Amino acid sequence: MKKSPALILTGLVCILLIIAGCMSSSDATSGTTQPGTNIAPLPDAQPIATASEETPWSGTWATTYNYGETGLFVEVFSLTQTGSLVTGTYSSGDECEFIPDTTGDETNFTGNCYGTINGTIDGNTLTGIWVDTDKTGTYTGWFTFELSENGRVFQGYWVDESEGFEALKNTTQFWNGVKV
Repeated sequence: MKKSPALILTGLVCILLIIAGCMSSSDATSGTTQPGTNIAPLPDAQPIATASEETPWSGTWATTYNYGETGLFVEVFSLTQTGSLVTGTYSSGDECEFIPDTTGDETNFTGNCYGTINGTIDGNTLTGIWVDTDKTGTYTGWFTFELSENGRVFQGYWVDESEGFEALKNTTQFWNGVKV
């Protein structure tokens, strides 16, 4: 999961978006207003179930993660939830893309790097496997993400496959996101 340092600035922007999402205070559907606002409560407002409430993981997510001492990096996810399964892809913005060698002896890359997410939901927790491909090869590992109550933010952790799934309990390598 090595990424170019140019993405650090974008990562900081994502962190600000996450913080902004956590600080939202409008609550029109509950019939209440926040002090200092001029919005009247909706009479007998009832929340309307939408596809996003039924599939909260589906959509586009701006995420940031840390890679040890290297710093913060950004990934933009496109996730699809079907029942309790979530699949998705992401592009890291690095310049690499797999190009098969015609002889079959080597792997070549050019263009944008990419990754995949495959996981299972249990309550508000999404746990699964990530696969990341860049100029130096393909890497895999485990992740666990905890969705916020409002369904707009997740906080999570990741580890390399070699560390094992159990390492998620003690890792400091975070991977957080905000829905865009």
